[in-house]
Amino acid sequence: MLQTVIIGAGVMGVSIARQLNHKGRQIHIIDRSTPRMNASYAAGGMLGAQNEFFEDTPLYRLAMMSRVMMPDTAERLNKETQMDIELQTHGLIKVATAPQYVADVKKQFAFLSQQDHAIYELSPAQLHERFPQCDVHSCAAFKIHDDGQINANLYTQALIQSAIKRPHIHLHLHTEVIQITQTGTHYHIATSRGSFEADELIIAAGAWSGTLLQQLGIELPTQPVKGDVKLIESDYTGLKETIFNMNGCYIVPKKPNRFLIGATSEIDNWSTHNNEANLHWLDVESFNMIPALQQHRVIKTWTGIRPITPSGIPIMGAIQPNLYVSTGHYRNGILLSPIVGELMAQLIDGDTLAEQQLKPFSPLN
Repeated sequence: MLQTVIIGAGVMGVSIARQLNHKGRQIHIIDRSTPRMNASYAAGGMLGAQNEFFEDTPLYRLAMMSRVMMPDTAERLNKETQMDIELQTHGLIKVATAPQYVADVKKQFAFLSQQDHAIYELSPAQLHERFPQCDVHSCAAFKIHDDGQINANLYTQALIQSAIKRPHIHLHLHTEVIQITQTGTHYHIATSRGSFEADELIIAAGAWSGTLLQQLGIELPTQPVKGDVKLIESDYTGLKETIFNMNGCYIVPKKPNRFLIGATSEIDNWSTHNNEANLHWLDVESFNMIPALQQHRVIKTWTGIRPITPSGIPIMGAIQPNLYVSTGHYRNGILLSPIVGELMAQLIDGDTLAEQQLKPFSPLN
């Protein structure tokens, strides 16, 4: 029986596990389950396949493919777990509320509107209606119809519940990886709760992936990006679309009458505690966009540690025989998880087409 170990029970690790061929394979998912640090639970849940891109790249094409997969993924998870991940398809408004970002919004619109003729710029009247405090002469915005969103917390839970229903998948939470050693193409993983032998080892541990691989003498450039996030409740009913400001602040409407507001970005910061100055910035920027949200109740605040690479391009693929990695997805982990789970599983099972699709993201590049 082939023993496969996946380190990381976020959306990447669990998505890969669900897609791997179960014949002749036992899968062990190991996660230390550190509170406030899992990027999957902390995410805004945006499916920003167009929101994040300014040019046609392999990552952009992968993102567009993955967004198409999410409705089917949501339906399958609902059938398997009876959990609704709250897929919403009201679209996204990309906006620059400060003059220095207007050129970037115009540039992005020029690219995206060539690919998708349904995308449109907001007129001065529409700008004033949506962003009443914005000077229409120094702001710009456009509407993306197909960039939806899900509840990232529920999605992560549903993926895990779906995975553990499969008899060949075993989940080991609150389990710290202490040491990884290699003998030939075989791996030994010592943890706080015993040891695992792996014929196949997959590292999907977010910002910690690089640190884990150093134990095998492999240098992988991953960095943590701490983000402060808050969830508020408001009686305001005038917003269904996600709002994403070019300065990094976003507002994601959630059920019922809630709004997820994020996110600051601090590279190389491992802190798990909210920064009051960062939370204040979220308030100022979100209320500047939607003044009506000033009347609200704070549900909770939290942080997440997102993985990024120096190039901003995720790292996915085989490092050496029977050793694989999937990390560096930064703000797009939720969006990319359906396609990455499928392609990584196919790659591990020896599919050469999947290998070609993942080649631009290979750790050997």
